[in-house]
Amino acid sequence: MERKKPERNNEPSVGVVLPVYNQKNEYLAECLKSIEAQEFRGFKLVIVIDGANRETAEAVYEAAGNLTVPCEIIKRDKNKGIAFSLNEGFARLGNCSYLTWVSSDNIHYPRFLDTLVREMQVAGKDFVLVYSLFRIINSEGDGVPERGYAYKMTYLMDKPREFILRHNFIGPSFLFRRDAYTKAGGYDPKYEKVEDYEFWLRLFELGEIRFIPEALMNYRVGGEFAYTTTTPREQILLKMARAGVDHRERNGDKPKVTVLLSAYNQEKFIEKAIGSVLAQTFTDFHLVVINDGSTDNTPDRVNRFSDSRIILVELAKNRGKPGAMNAGLKFALGDYILDLDADDWLEPETLEVMVREMESLPESVAMVYANRKIWYQRGDSLEEGAVYPGLNYTDKYEVVKKMKTHCPRFYRKNVLMSVGGWQTKLFTENIMAEDLAMMLRLAEHYQFHWINRVLYHQRRHESNMSKTAEKKFQAQVKCLVKEALKRWGCECNLVFKTEGPWVTEVAFSPGKSMSRDSEKK
Repeated sequence: MERKKPERNNEPSVGVVLPVYNQKNEYLAECLKSIEAQEFRGFKLVIVIDGANRETAEAVYEAAGNLTVPCEIIKRDKNKGIAFSLNEGFARLGNCSYLTWVSSDNIHYPRFLDTLVREMQVAGKDFVLVYSLFRIINSEGDGVPERGYAYKMTYLMDKPREFILRHNFIGPSFLFRRDAYTKAGGYDPKYEKVEDYEFWLRLFELGEIRFIPEALMNYRVGGEFAYTTTTPREQILLKMARAGVDHRERNGDKPKVTVLLSAYNQEKFIEKAIGSVLAQTFTDFHLVVINDGSTDNTPDRVNRFSDSRIILVELAKNRGKPGAMNAGLKFALGDYILDLDADDWLEPETLEVMVREMESLPESVAMVYANRKIWYQRGDSLEEGAVYPGLNYTDKYEVVKKMKTHCPRFYRKNVLMSVGGWQTKLFTENIMAEDLAMMLRLAEHYQFHWINRVLYHQRRHESNMSKTAEKKFQAQVKCLVKEALKRWGCECNLVFKTEGPWVTEVAFSPGKSMSRDSEKK
């Protein structure tokens, strides 16, 4: 039966914006057909043609000609992005109490608007947003089968609003209040491609949210023009993390310490590492977890923690520890940086002791460290090992001679920034001895300070380093030492004392010309 157009005096209560850039004609037709089929009729649609090509624009006008609901089309020749288009469209919907927007390649069930509006009205004025489950379809429109899909998605999406600082758990099916949209300041074009997430961060400060455990639409993945197809996943993930950190900074959430925890396939151990940070007696910190392209369940283990101080930075491909640390450093707001491996853990007083010690020292001290206790992983149990004490140094040459790296490493952030973060390459190779490289660079201009106390627990297990990697590691250490001494203007004979993969001591006499023949292999 053909629907009649609503009377002019029937003011719509819901405003829907459809931003359109280049899109396949059949997707547009399916999308607008699903909007026309809505059981709830008290809405107005604004279509914003955002610099789309001629074929797409013509397809919009053709499909819109079949609509019986109030519809306005805005057309511009220049593409300005989704966020700009949404604000432009919502500005034409000033009389609407509720707002939503839809993508031009998705399909909405007839009960989509009716269910969202009903839930919003039941929820009450303290609620600023309602959202629901959705179903995934591929570029051909076929459902992507997955056993237990609804259960899994409910687990991922049914979260308290504070969790938005950690992860965007809101999907493409939602409705929010017009007055909350206005108070939040609308969408920010600076965060194009993650504009929804950044908007949720501001919106959720204004009220409660309600989850609807019912799928109300089909969300298409793999479309030719979808930004998830045209934009690398890592770029989207990092921009999302940037939006979260910017939001924290605007709200004055700038801690004294940022703990950087890099993780690659550490699902077995990372929960202990995170737990040791969250149990700190000193609580003014952020924990930036860098998931360095893990192929196991490391991200899931991180998301088991609901603490708002955790910031998850996800890298699509493995960069290695120094690359991951540099990625995490971009999201660090603390004055100090503590470096923690995902298979190690801290003493409860670690941050308290290290902050107190660092703040009693002059600015010339770039790094503070303590003693570490070794633990050996034997199957599912840990075997206690030795305590490795730190050292104090009289000058930079002693750093080379004694060849020690230390844990936990507690840096001044401004110093790390001044040297450009961690070194990632040694000539053309990915660097493995990044901790030594950092020490040698800092030793040129700064001092170190040792706290004679066990504050760090280091786990050793089979996956720490392969035999092939051991040889490469030792060769890199020797190369780093030579390069450092060369930078310092010290040409001399070098004798390396080794033990297994480790270079344990370097003997040299500054001032003499370097002789490669005298180097001990």
